[in-house]
Amino acid sequence: MTNHRRLTQAELVTEATERFGNDPMKWAFLCPTCGDTATGADFREALAARPRKHPNGSDVAASDVLGQECIGRTLGALDKRQTYSGRGCDWAAYGLFGGPWTVDLPDGHTIHSFPLAPAS
Repeated sequence: MTNHRRLTQAELVTEATERFGNDPMKWAFLCPTCGDTATGADFREALAARPRKHPNGSDVAASDVLGQECIGRTLGALDKRQTYSGRGCDWAAYGLFGGPWTVDLPDGHTIHSFPLAPAS
């Protein structure tokens, strides 16, 4: 498990930009459970193949889940009708065990996040 860290949203964006560049589709987060590294582009591709909806009916976008969920959740790890053996796992930063990072948002709320992956 990765160590807990608390940072602001601005700090997270700055660090991600310094590490991966300005394109959020290239930003990569590390699942603290299975160790999979997924980028925004990975999620965009996975969501194109397996679209999901929010409870309000709107489409889930890569930016909605990047850093919040392991790619396995999008690729089918939650499908109880089958045994999942694909990439990633079913972990979510907002689940029973939040984090390991806590991000303070400008509006005073906080969210949990996976850590940024090392630069490649």
